[in-house]
Amino acid sequence: MKYIISICFLLFLNACQAPALKSFSVYTYAEEKPIVLNVSDVVLQSEIQRYDRLPHIEEKLPISPEDALKEWADNRFYAADKLSSAQAVITIKQAYMTQKEEKGPNWYTFDNDAYRLTYEVQMAFVDNGKVLYQHSVNGWESSSLPQRSSLSDKEAAWQKMLNAMVRKVNQQLTESVPTVFKVR
Repeated sequence: MKYIISICFLLFLNACQAPALKSFSVYTYAEEKPIVLNVSDVVLQSEIQRYDRLPHIEEKLPISPEDALKEWADNRFYAADKLSSAQAVITIKQAYMTQKEEKGPNWYTFDNDAYRLTYEVQMAFVDNGKVLYQHSVNGWESSSLPQRSSLSDKEAAWQKMLNAMVRKVNQQLTESVPTVFKVR
């Protein structure tokens, strides 16, 4: 009898475990060949202010939008001409994730949380303080989930938004690099 009670107790205890969360990963182009530039250095700057209160939720994310963009820039560009006086300067001007409560239109519908990811990244080629070329990419991603959504569902939506941001920034900035700054 003690044996049966022990097995039942273990089964109940095992059923009480929280579901395992999927790994949170943002595609950073680490597997892709970097874009080689005719500059002496690739400088990464950030103008992001840190917020720890709603509506900002960057601190709740496993990877902040700013960190995702920094990792992308580190993996994507490589300075090849150490004798050049020109530099590529990548500036993260905005990378914020906010949450806003959306009331349902009827009493019988769920209230939602609307998430918005706003970003702006600027790339400039500078030679002795003179800007030779500059291009900015900005945009936003959004998603809306019921307030009762699980953490796994929220993280899946956040991951999708971050990956869309990195993909769009990568496409627009890499296509805008003038051929004079690319190593062939």
